[in-house]
Amino acid sequence: MVQHDEFEVWYTAEDFPDTFHRTGRMVFTVDALAHALFVTGRAPQDQAAYGWTSVYEWLHRVALIPAYVRRAPTGRLTRSDLARALDRSEKVALSYALGQAMTGVFSRQVVSVRFLMHVDRYAARYGIRFAANTRQRADLFGEREAGGWVVAEAKGRSGNIDDELKGTMRAQKRTIRSVGGAPPALAFGCAAHFPQYKGVPDHLKLHAVDPVEEELEAVDLPVDRDRFILAYYEPFLAALDAGKEEPVLDGYALASFGPFNVSVGILATVARRVRRARQGRLDHLYQDVVSILDTQLTTPGPNRFSDGTAVMSKWQQALDQDDWSSESDETYPDWWTGPDR
Repeated sequence: MVQHDEFEVWYTAEDFPDTFHRTGRMVFTVDALAHALFVTGRAPQDQAAYGWTSVYEWLHRVALIPAYVRRAPTGRLTRSDLARALDRSEKVALSYALGQAMTGVFSRQVVSVRFLMHVDRYAARYGIRFAANTRQRADLFGEREAGGWVVAEAKGRSGNIDDELKGTMRAQKRTIRSVGGAPPALAFGCAAHFPQYKGVPDHLKLHAVDPVEEELEAVDLPVDRDRFILAYYEPFLAALDAGKEEPVLDGYALASFGPFNVSVGILATVARRVRRARQGRLDHLYQDVVSILDTQLTTPGPNRFSDGTAVMSKWQQALDQDDWSSESDETYPDWWTGPDR
């Protein structure tokens, strides 16, 4: 049963290992979507050089949710009429952001990735340079809770996806040969799209592909786990510093962004450890943070996540607005609407 603050999105997983279901249903909150927009952002995180760039970028991205995202009565994620009326370049930007975020949701819910980051953000943070012929590379990488690196290529489309897009995802997801000296445990491409059935726009769906072939020009991504964790949490620290400080709640340090109706939090113990790492105590950061999460993190809730962070929004009124095109009376086939429809 989908709750009033939750979305339902169906996915298809093509060529994944047998341990994954061919089709599946993801249920997640609007705060989970906002969290995914946060961690998949690509803005530089060197606060000394760039100020609060990452915070402004994230606020811009999350503002897309109350502006353009709506919840249908069934719980399906759809677009507002305003989103459908955007010009082509604006639709591309919206699709790109949703593609990144939904890849983040899929990575967390289906692939069990606890830490996910944009490749360009990590590379920019530590001055990693790629060869000139490697511009086509996967977007995201992270680590599963059970161990093992994951590489993901994210795409977003405002209509149907085709074989050409699937081919592009197949190529780009395998452009990273290794992460930290080890081959990825899983590398996949993920496309979030609003398909059409008989000319009628449908709700958001996800299509993921995971073939095994590797590109000839694949690159190695040098990653140190301690520096990875530092780069992962820096945007959250920047948000705490940029927003209005709120009282600590259940062990979470919090900051709010009033006009945006959203708050960001992080376990105070994690925040303190990461701040010490920024001051020079980087050694063993990864193990220390994982130990904190394993011992202090309660069961993740609708706005608290397995990485020890929290995102809390107040967008229900906007999400429930009746300003989106109504569903068709067409009888959709089972493969279109999901096995339980």
